Amino acid sequence: MKLVSAALRNPECKIQKLGLWKVGLTDSGAEDLASALSTNPSLMELNLSENKLGDSAVKLVSAALRNPECKIQRLWLMEIGLTDSGAEDLVSALSTNPSLTELNLGYNSLTDRSVPALRRLILTLPSLERIGLMGNEFSETGMKELRSLQEPRPRLTVYL
Repeated sequence: MKLVSAALRNPECKIQKLGLWKVGLTDSGAEDLASALSTNPSLMELNLSENKLGDSAVKLVSAALRNPECKIQRLWLMEIGLTDSGAEDLVSALSTNPSLTELNLGYNSLTDRSVPALRRLILTLPSLERIGLMGNEFSETGMKELRSLQEPRPRLTVYL
């Protein structure tokens, strides 16, 4: 990860899509990646799915996503060990990103406690078109509440 992060920090790096799906990325690698993300404005798609990141690594990545230079449009964080606590940090960071069009948080450990934060994100981010939440631990009530957000936002698709 140190080599990838060094490449991303290079001002000449114009990479737009980075797929680090199922590569064994952990907290320490996420720290390197987060510092690189905050310096690379060309990256638009990031896939960190199926890595053992957890909330602490998501917190690091979230800090990078808060950078006004960050132009991430598609972010996949499926099956990374994300819980309600980490989702709160992530939603807070992403709420300030007007370019985000797709977010996938499928197959994590999100429960109804995340629903208010997810609602805030969906309602305050008009650019968001797709959000993947399948395979989490929402109750029927939580899923119904999330699905209902498609009504005021016809271009939004919520996958549960």
